[in-house]
Amino acid sequence: FYGVSDTSESLRSIARLLVRQGAQDDLLARTEALIEREEARAWARLKPYSERLRGKRVLLLTGGVKSWSVVSALREVGMVIAGTSTKKSTAEDKARIKEIMGGDAHMFDDLPPREMYRMLKESSADIMLSGGRSQFVALKAKTPWLDINQERHHAYAGYEGMVELVKQIDRAIFNPIWEQVRCPAPWEEYL
Repeated sequence: FYGVSDTSESLRSIARLLVRQGAQDDLLARTEALIEREEARAWARLKPYSERLRGKRVLLLTGGVKSWSVVSALREVGMVIAGTSTKKSTAEDKARIKEIMGGDAHMFDDLPPREMYRMLKESSADIMLSGGRSQFVALKAKTPWLDINQERHHAYAGYEGMVELVKQIDRAIFNPIWEQVRCPAPWEEYL
């Protein structure tokens, strides 16, 4: 349920399974009507963010199912995935990443903090999405960071969740604090 297309496909799959188990056949048509309405609403709300975020690079450190589902969602709005972790990912998860990203699939099982810092410092990513343990590496590299773990403060699943995820990414990347943080401190100008 991450991303517009994956949410729609999940709803279709659930409706098909329910019909096979005895639900009324009109459930498929009602599901399609819901999908059409919700997709249109979501894309309209995502449009201004998509224009600003198109081409922005994301370093995704999650693992598991989020290693490919969030990749798929972010690519829908035109973002580029600089890399994704596969630490808690199954062989099927890894295959799915390759299917989604093709030859651009930069995957890593374990990204040591030093390598993470180097990637961020060299501007390989405009933002890092991860759990709280790695946020300090991003902050040290003066790179925006967003919590994507299950303990986060916002829900990112479903149509509304996708809009919220993209809104939070936009807020993090375009926060004016980053311009200030990246400038030399006043006392460094005279050294």
